[in-house]
Amino acid sequence: MAIAHHIPGRIRLKLHGGATEIGELPPLDEIRRELEATRGVSAVRVNLLARSCTVEYDAQIIPPTAWNDLLAGTASPAADALVGTLRAQYDAWRDRQD
Repeated sequence: MAIAHHIPGRIRLKLHGGATEIGELPPLDEIRRELEATRGVSAVRVNLLARSCTVEYDAQIIPPTAWNDLLAGTASPAADALVGTLRAQYDAWRDRQD
């Protein structure tokens, strides 16, 4: 995954790899709904033909630098906060699956 375009509040991610690389995943609509339920995220659009995903987010909740740091593997408070937010949403989803 790489950043294709980014302005504070909206990021477009270019998706790499194929379905065989990501293994078993829930249906795309379910993933999109869960991401949209994440604190600070207002909309998620996936374009499978373009292999991209656009995320609209609240830059007051998710610092714009968090995306760059997270994808670059750079440890920072912003990236840690974004990971924590995503982890909390993932854990809530997992709990509902049990």
